[in-house]
Amino acid sequence: MLIALSTLQLKKYTNPMTVKLLFLTEAVNTLLSKSDLPATLTIEQCATALAMSMTSFRRKLALEETTFKLIQHKFLNELCVHALLTQTVSVSELVVKLGYSERATFERAFRSKFGLSPVQFRELSLLGDDKDNQQNLSSIAKNMPPLPDSCQLLLKAKDKDNFDLQRVIDIVANDAIFTGRLMGLASKAIYGKTPNNIQEAISRNLGINAVVNLAVIYSVKDALAVHVDQKLINQCTHAFVTAPKFFQLMRKSAGIDVKFDIAFIEQVLVFSLLGILLLCHKEAVKHQLMLHSLQGIDDLPSLNHHIHQAMGISIYGASSLMLSLWHIDASVIKQLNHLDKVGKQEAKSSRQDELLLFMLSCLYALATGRKDLSELEQKAELLNLDGFAEVKAQLFSNLC
Repeated sequence: MLIALSTLQLKKYTNPMTVKLLFLTEAVNTLLSKSDLPATLTIEQCATALAMSMTSFRRKLALEETTFKLIQHKFLNELCVHALLTQTVSVSELVVKLGYSERATFERAFRSKFGLSPVQFRELSLLGDDKDNQQNLSSIAKNMPPLPDSCQLLLKAKDKDNFDLQRVIDIVANDAIFTGRLMGLASKAIYGKTPNNIQEAISRNLGINAVVNLAVIYSVKDALAVHVDQKLINQCTHAFVTAPKFFQLMRKSAGIDVKFDIAFIEQVLVFSLLGILLLCHKEAVKHQLMLHSLQGIDDLPSLNHHIHQAMGISIYGASSLMLSLWHIDASVIKQLNHLDKVGKQEAKSSRQDELLLFMLSCLYALATGRKDLSELEQKAELLNLDGFAEVKAQLFSNLC
């Protein structure tokens, strides 16, 4: 089987001003999809089928910021989940396609990864329909308790001209619990020198914009404390409140070559994955499917794709639903909608989009307690983020 790539297409790889067109990645995925046994397809066979030398094949995949191993691994994972969610393939057929010698071996591997059998996973996906699920999630979001007074005052102050350090301190000082949380967070090693008071914690360690974002995150944590698995909500909260510092470390250590609107991107990083908590709410129709998907699906883009397929809404969509009810900056919701479209390949991605999505993948790994970070490391290398090892050492040390 031969898939020819035109000279014009190949030239587009090397133009840095052109949005990346993943012709070779698509060609490899086509080969995998047409193979009866995609798990056994080798890099040598793919290069031969595409009439390319191994050196050229690897180099052009690198220009698309991927490798054959990454493509095949993602393809097989998505094939597995897609087949179970859509019932397009029987479990027995799936076993063969994924390269397992017998069904029992596959079922043990699946149960080890997802926490339940393939058949049980399929049954969970059949609960309700997209319309019922979205109405259910909308009802849950609307019935969440209002944001605390301190959080509402901070959001209002941010929208007015009196948003400055003193105003933020005055608001925070009247909320002893939130003050304690900010002091505790600012005292963590990654935030620098331990502050002596709340003024130092905000002005030197956290920043006033971060305080507003943190007020929202802690409000969500408190509102959902009895409705979401405690371990998950703690891990997610940790990831969300760490996001601003993570962004700072990425810009400093990884040498990111894009000029970001720092305050805006911090908001996007802090709020983008909030939807995980809504989708895992115990009253959500498919919360069990979401929980098992979080356990078994390592890759954030794949998770978003499959959750949208099974529930009619992505994590970004669920986040937007929550944020819109609280009248959070509309530009953040617009950005989440854009990222959703990029993930669905309905919109072109820029270098900033690629870096932002990579950082969200890192936060997803942190929020779900992933210990195997090898794919993130490979992606960082392909994105030329030379200082990612230092970032990983600071943020993921307790997971590795």
